[in-house]
Amino acid sequence: MGMARTGIRASAIIIKNNQVLLMHRKKEGKEYWTFPGGGIEDGETGEEAVAREVKEETSLICVRVKKAFEVETFEGGNLHPYYFCEVEDGQPELGGPEAERNSLDNWYQVELVSLGDIEKINLLPETAKNRLLQLTKMF
Repeated sequence: MGMARTGIRASAIIIKNNQVLLMHRKKEGKEYWTFPGGGIEDGETGEEAVAREVKEETSLICVRVKKAFEVETFEGGNLHPYYFCEVEDGQPELGGPEAERNSLDNWYQVELVSLGDIEKINLLPETAKNRLLQLTKMF
């Protein structure tokens, strides 16, 4: 039974040992990285959505979730929440629809990227990448 989507996406910022857990993507000839996450369903909080999506996409269990910031993905668009997620120890493993859909022209991989390399990679959306860089300058 599918629940109604709210059109708002909740994304996870998972930082461990100075590395950020990201989804490395190749789609239609483009290569980029995104934060794990997905649509918030009707009746669900952002925190619940982000924990559910993290478990689905990376197999990791969130133990603490704290809102980091909200950004527009594009000018005048909806504000999408980003959450700092503390996860249980474990090996991240691609799961859910992402694993099933994985193909050469629509490719997914869960990857740890060092905070120092964030600037160099094509991490989307750009607005969230910039906010994350501002925040991590403080570490």
